[in-house]
Amino acid sequence: MPTLTQKEHVVIVDAYSGGRYLIPAFQALGYPVVHVQSGSVGPFSRDNEVAAARADIHLVNDGDVSALVETLRAASTRIVLAGSEGGVLLADQLADSLDLPFRNHAELSMARRDKFDMQDQLRQAGVASIKQARVTDAEELDAWLTSHEAYPVVVKPLLSAATESVFVCHSQAEAHKALDVIIGSTDLFGNRNDAAVCQEFLVGVEYVINGMACQGRYSFTDAWQSDKVDNHGFHVYDTQYLFCEEDPGFTEIVEYVGDACRALGLVNGPFHAEVMLTDRGPVLIEVGARIAGGADPYVVESCLGHSQVRWLVQASLNPVAFTQARELLPPVPRSQRAAYVYLIAKTEGRVREADLSKFLSVGGVMHISYQYAPGDRQMITKDAITAAGVVLLTAETQEELNGRVRQVREIEASMYEAIIDRESV
Repeated sequence: MPTLTQKEHVVIVDAYSGGRYLIPAFQALGYPVVHVQSGSVGPFSRDNEVAAARADIHLVNDGDVSALVETLRAASTRIVLAGSEGGVLLADQLADSLDLPFRNHAELSMARRDKFDMQDQLRQAGVASIKQARVTDAEELDAWLTSHEAYPVVVKPLLSAATESVFVCHSQAEAHKALDVIIGSTDLFGNRNDAAVCQEFLVGVEYVINGMACQGRYSFTDAWQSDKVDNHGFHVYDTQYLFCEEDPGFTEIVEYVGDACRALGLVNGPFHAEVMLTDRGPVLIEVGARIAGGADPYVVESCLGHSQVRWLVQASLNPVAFTQARELLPPVPRSQRAAYVYLIAKTEGRVREADLSKFLSVGGVMHISYQYAPGDRQMITKDAITAAGVVLLTAETQEELNGRVRQVREIEASMYEAIIDRESV
């Protein structure tokens, strides 16, 4: 049945990973959604197919941003948001060109994306930052390593995400090897890596802080303490535990994240920050001007009574009402503890059919995913993209949660033993 509409449209650029929740969230309130594919979809081809089918309009950026702006202007665009890290720069450019009120400072757009520029902007603003250098070759790398005089160091691409090609290096030789891997390679989003950033290695406890900026004020939806382990030389996520307001360090960390976002011109929209609590206080590792990638709104809603997706819809559609509501309502008390347990593949091999039902024998398990189908080759986990899967679980106390995490790890080990054919590698 044909229809016509003069409604304002919501634009989502690259509604991948956690961004896949945004299209139906706005459509549920009656807003037609335009999905913009910014460029190469890389490992997000399935997410892109779903977004294209679900959106009211699907557009592909062919490089003519001026034409894209005019198309969106004709559609009476109300909001432009990045659905994932690769869409941040284009979303900023579109929102600024359309002169939309709910947007971030355009002049600092690259500082919200480029890992070197990000730390440099924090330093200039007087916000705690990481010692670093932007390097393009071994000579520049050696010059910084000599002046830094401390190991380990971190070498990583400027524009990637999901811990892709992030190397913790304990020697000059390891740093050289990491740089050789990065320079000339292509990241998740199709960007060629012509440079890398070399940074000091922060010692402390790592946290993920998710929240919402609205008219320069900051609200925090959920926070997680991240634990990582070494897997064949790669620093990969092990578990993330829900970090709550009553936990030590919470106030100090979230206040710092607000200062960091403000320094980066992130004043409207979601943020996903990674922070290390060090001996000198919180220090930003990096922040994404978009919602959390691997987060499941269900577990946050069930534990805290809200989610980043819900708050983004409210804040972007009615900033004044959202800000007033956040000031009037007291914080929602925590009702449960929760954890993400990332499945870590330590070996490669051909996959037989996986039975995930054993994980359901563990109390509090909400969701289990394993990314490989029968016949696939399971790869060694090197980063967030190559994690073999994830288990979400809850418990009433931290002690109970720790016990359930141990049970999950035992089941994981037995699952790999049963389904991985190492001889077929």
